[in-house]
Amino acid sequence: MSLLILFLSLFIGINFRYSIICSIIELVLVIIFFLQRKKHKCIILALGFTIFGVGLSFIRPSFNKETYSGFIVEVKDNYFILSSSLEKLYVYEPAHDREIGDYVSIKGDKQELDFVTLESEFDFKEYLNKHGVYSELLVKDIEVKFYNPIRIHKFKENFLYKFDENSRGIISSILFNGSKEGDLVEISSELHLMRLISSSGIYLSFFFLILNKLIGLVIKKDKISQIVSIILFLPYLVFTFPKFIVIKFFILKVIMWINRYPLKGRIRYLDILAFTGIVFLLFDYHLAYQDGFRLSYFIPILSLLINDSFNFDKKIKKTLFLTLVISISFIPFASNYYHEISIMSVPIQVVYTPIYLVLFLLGVLSLIGIPLFGFISSYVSIINKSLNFLSPIFIKIYVHPFSEVATLLFELALLTLLFFLSIRLKPIYKVISGFLLVTLSLYFSPILTLFTSYVSFINVGQGDSTLIKYKTSTILIDTGGLKNKDVATEVLIPYFKRRQIYGIDMLITTHEDFDHSGGVNSLIENYKVSSYVKDYKSFPLNINGLVLNNYNVYPELWNEENDRSLVIGFNLNNLNYLIMGDAPTKIEKEIVKNNKSIPCDILKVGHHGSKTSTCEEFIKFLKPKYGIISCGKNNYYGHPHSQVLAILNKYHVIIRRTDLESTITF
Repeated sequence: MSLLILFLSLFIGINFRYSIICSIIELVLVIIFFLQRKKHKCIILALGFTIFGVGLSFIRPSFNKETYSGFIVEVKDNYFILSSSLEKLYVYEPAHDREIGDYVSIKGDKQELDFVTLESEFDFKEYLNKHGVYSELLVKDIEVKFYNPIRIHKFKENFLYKFDENSRGIISSILFNGSKEGDLVEISSELHLMRLISSSGIYLSFFFLILNKLIGLVIKKDKISQIVSIILFLPYLVFTFPKFIVIKFFILKVIMWINRYPLKGRIRYLDILAFTGIVFLLFDYHLAYQDGFRLSYFIPILSLLINDSFNFDKKIKKTLFLTLVISISFIPFASNYYHEISIMSVPIQVVYTPIYLVLFLLGVLSLIGIPLFGFISSYVSIINKSLNFLSPIFIKIYVHPFSEVATLLFELALLTLLFFLSIRLKPIYKVISGFLLVTLSLYFSPILTLFTSYVSFINVGQGDSTLIKYKTSTILIDTGGLKNKDVATEVLIPYFKRRQIYGIDMLITTHEDFDHSGGVNSLIENYKVSSYVKDYKSFPLNINGLVLNNYNVYPELWNEENDRSLVIGFNLNNLNYLIMGDAPTKIEKEIVKNNKSIPCDILKVGHHGSKTSTCEEFIKFLKPKYGIISCGKNNYYGHPHSQVLAILNKYHVIIRRTDLESTITF
């Protein structure tokens, strides 16, 4: 247990910048635990590990030079990661044939990572940062110094294309943690099946068990059969490198073999687990930020603590309880990735985990040359059909995403609860149980959202979309629209789920331009939309007491589509909003001419900051406090225009932009 505390000290110390609270709680628990046993030296050591972890978290080597040489340590379809002079660099290269282990020399310019990320999309920059990559290398010339003769990446591509389209994604995901595409991958992810199987390492244990049984038929001596099994496991390690869970599993098996035979079992498994965790973190502290690392240690430690804490008369009760606890532990990850929890995920996991383990084994047999591609396709089809048949009972609850602080607190509280249960310290585990119960209740319950009112200017790239939440009502003005993706299913709906919004009461589009209404059809098809308004004659609208007015009532001026753009004003939480759509300056001047005054604290700047809107006369008339500009990062049109920014600055309007801040909420 001492090593476990030291491992947690180092882990939380590295995460210190995200959670000072977590560090304080962890240190308090260390003191409580060790004071009971009067091991004061261990307290000092744990404090030292925490402080050392804090220091590690701020290490970020960076070197600027003309040529960068090093090994390629990770390969994807359109980029690779270069390890050079103690730093990792992102190198974009579409349709390349690079391989892990290639030693290359690159002439290029280094710059900070800069990617376009819309609301609710996968944050690639954050992903790379968590893997220790902070800079991109803009390539001028690449010279290969050493060409790795083992072309695993190419082999995997050729292997996967032997499967049909329905099977390829799930086999890639389950064997190599690769492609996330395909119906079965999607539904498996929603039920947390893939993450449970992958992060727990259960599929590796299953594979190793089968391998060891087969070798045991030939080699009767267990000591020899175990080491042969470890050696024969090496090819899979090579095929999946650098997948952390596989590396960890292999190293654990080697250490456990040494402990079992030469050391005669002197070291407990929990100490071995904690020791490897410490070594991994000292080797690469960025692992502490990665979900794969957290889960690969969190789940085994949970399992061990449950074994120590509870006595079950039947194995099935123990299995069900363990599955329940693990499912609860997945809540922070499910909320961040999928923004929803399926009530049926626990029983589905119990039933389908063995089915997926068989699928994994079939995939491995195909990988070593046994042609089971047709059989696997049929097997995958059966799984897919059965899950789709059951999908109507997958009741889903939308949840807020957990912050880094909340995730760490949740993980620590769950581990601490099981620990104090194991030592029967009732007062403390009652407090922690209450904390977990309250936390889960708040995250599951949409009650708080029913009484919350806000306006969100959603980052949909080069387009407009504004969400109004007023008590129990939700109004969406414009949907945005993108040519390269479905803005409704990939941006808007995930955002609504994060906000625990189960439907849109009223959808309004200011006009027909694609960047304002391109997501309408998909949103209506894939989400609950009660009513749709686009006619200026429908105004004023009264939605649950919230009144929306349209100020563009001049059809005689409507020669082009932008001229028809609705100009919507409303008051919420004592703030006056004016949503301009793409209304041009001639409409703005007409509004000024025909209105003595229009209250406006927050102006949604017209036409994404184009110079065709936002004339000085209009800003002088409104006197807004904030000017919100919704535009795409590095957009083709050059929005917002310098002329518009100059006018806003002249009248001391605070400028806020979705391309710089992402979604903006008042």
